[in-house]
Amino acid sequence: MDDLERYSDYNDYEDDGPRGKSPVALILKILIGAVILSVVGIVAFRIIIFNSYPDSVKNIYFNDKLTAYYNECGGEIGAKTQNMRAEYDDPDEGNFFAGNLIVIPAIDQLQVSVRYNTSVVEAIEREYGVKINPDDPSSLEFSLSILPLSKNDGTAYPTGTLTVCEFEEKMMYRYYKLVFDDVDFTLDGEDEVWIRLEIRIDGVEMEEPYMILVYEDTKTAEILDYELSSKEHP
Repeated sequence: MDDLERYSDYNDYEDDGPRGKSPVALILKILIGAVILSVVGIVAFRIIIFNSYPDSVKNIYFNDKLTAYYNECGGEIGAKTQNMRAEYDDPDEGNFFAGNLIVIPAIDQLQVSVRYNTSVVEAIEREYGVKINPDDPSSLEFSLSILPLSKNDGTAYPTGTLTVCEFEEKMMYRYYKLVFDDVDFTLDGEDEVWIRLEIRIDGVEMEEPYMILVYEDTKTAEILDYELSSKEHP
């Protein structure tokens, strides 16, 4: 028997053709792909929701004072805005976030939005031993303080009166639209000032409130014109 006959059968397999994929392996790949897509979709969705505000909270709010001024000056209200130094109260925790700053200096008015994830309620309840309903807008109290930078020692003076506090719910987030009137933007005798939003829990004794710097009039701060959209009118 020659070598050709001896060894020719060694490669004579019925399954020499391409093997089909295992159904189990195919199912596993499909499941893994679905899980990856789901995770990516959830993360993208959370990012979009996190950075968005409902129009009712984002747009300028025309209370009686601003409406009267708008009509008086033919819509030229001279509104200003500013990019906030930091939108949150704490760089590590990030309990509350602020945005959509609108300032109307001519009538001493400041508008700002606040948002938080309902998960922060659990942390607050653990820290202060209270029960909070995230759907109750009165569970939070808001105020403003103005800081003279010349002192640089934490000195702050209360300013402004909260005249509008609108509440909005969207999935796991809660939103407030706040309007403060009679805000002192300059603090007589001061060249540079900050204004911070202070957030307190109703009925809770707090050593200090949650605080977010929402406005600064300093040498390095950029104050921008706020253009009213076609939807923003009384």
